[in-house]
Amino acid sequence: ICISIAFVFFIYKAFVILCHWYEKKFADTHTVTALVFASFRKSLRVIFILIIITIIINVLSPPKPYLAFANNVINTIMIAFIGWIVIQLLYGYEAIVYQYMVKRTNKDHLRAKALYTRTHIIRNIATVVIIILTIAAILMSFSSVRDIGISLLASAGFLTAIIGLSAQKTLVSLFSGLQIALSHAIKIGDIVVIENNSGIIEEITFTYVTLKLGDRRRLLVPISYFIDKPFENWSKEGDSLRSSLHFHVDYLLPISPLREELDRILKNSPYWDGKASKLQVANLTDRTVEIRIQISAANADDLSDLRAEVREKMLEFIRDHYPTHFPKTRLGPE
Repeated sequence: ICISIAFVFFIYKAFVILCHWYEKKFADTHTVTALVFASFRKSLRVIFILIIITIIINVLSPPKPYLAFANNVINTIMIAFIGWIVIQLLYGYEAIVYQYMVKRTNKDHLRAKALYTRTHIIRNIATVVIIILTIAAILMSFSSVRDIGISLLASAGFLTAIIGLSAQKTLVSLFSGLQIALSHAIKIGDIVVIENNSGIIEEITFTYVTLKLGDRRRLLVPISYFIDKPFENWSKEGDSLRSSLHFHVDYLLPISPLREELDRILKNSPYWDGKASKLQVANLTDRTVEIRIQISAANADDLSDLRAEVREKMLEFIRDHYPTHFPKTRLGPE
């Protein structure tokens, strides 16, 4: 018994030292990674204690009914705890990917968002699979229900039939989530428009997508919607959103001062992302000149504020410097 306990203790200390070393290594640069190793190190204590108790019980050899009961309880706790550790590692890996995504910019940020979205969906699916496997392993540890556990673990046809009868829509959503994860149709942080509702994708699960609207409401959309129906994705090729403003002025108003004023407004604006800045003559009517301004911002909220700011300041500029050049109706000679 002493040799067995010593061997288990040696393995336990080796894992603890290794985890502690990685905690110190990532403490300053990767906080989330350090927390994952700290959680794993603390979890090892429970497994170590359960193994020691199992060894002691087997050596003491209590009556068979008590021995069988104690072994079943210990095995159940150990299996459930191992499943919990694996799930925590999955959550930790997702947190690491999220931390990586936050630090990226421009094209790297797009790839990071795609990676995080794929990781998030696969983590949800893997969590369900691990829970099913854990339950099956626990059932297999009891002789009275072992056949159920074996069927749950080994019979894909039985599992598929149960899922198909009780949760057909869930199965469809599961495959829809996998398809979205692989095709990158949407990503967390994308700006989409669904039936005249625009918002930012806040969360993607294997059953639904949470959309954060402009007024802070949340719109829950079934994930199969993004496979079956059309929608607009404003962030497919990048995070920058563009919009055009149109206004009419008199033919005598010079265009160059307007361009200079637009550049000044955008450079001093906290909402402009520094990408799109263009002023053009869009059309000539029989009475006015139509001016088109193209601007951009990082998200929908900033774009809305930027549009309002440009309208207001361009109006003030024309009113202060060219008050006689607003659209007017001219009367020809009688």
